[in-house]
Amino acid sequence: MERYNSVEVEVIKLSLRNIEGIGLSSAEVLRQSVDWLREKYETTKDARYLDKAVWHIYAYLGMGYPYENGKEEFQSILDILGEKAEDVFPKRYWTNEKKVPLKKMRIYQLLGRWNPGLQSMKVADAVDDIIAKSQNREVGEYLYHCGKVIQQDGDKILWEHTFRLYIREDEAVFYDVNNGKYYVLGD
Repeated sequence: MERYNSVEVEVIKLSLRNIEGIGLSSAEVLRQSVDWLREKYETTKDARYLDKAVWHIYAYLGMGYPYENGKEEFQSILDILGEKAEDVFPKRYWTNEKKVPLKKMRIYQLLGRWNPGLQSMKVADAVDDIIAKSQNREVGEYLYHCGKVIQQDGDKILWEHTFRLYIREDEAVFYDVNNGKYYVLGD
């Protein structure tokens, strides 16, 4: 049975855009949501909570997080459904199963075309900075951008190419703001 609903999954992903900006981890919020939905199902026996939990798992995978990091929470939903992960979540939905390696070429690829005139720093410096901060686990939030300003609201600015790097003690997450795509960095 196909449990994927592209509209619902996109809505979940959109609702989490830049949640890291307020200090929350989108991956953690999604895993906690799956737990909460399972608990609601167990209390009410309303199967709609299970469908919603599956959509949250698809959103988690679609945002680039590896299945393995949420396996325990996800398996609890699959056990209730009597399903296997590979049947419910075919590989084509697993956009980023693995961490993006901290290699210069991969980081250049994540940044894409870099405007040589309008930028926060030269692309080579941005690549080196991302790798260094990730490897050294320099906890914090870092902004990289290039191109024209698309929108501004006070001190909040969105450029043609806006990226945020969120370093936590246990993970480094690179967020392509304009495309709403997350990448877990590491080796």
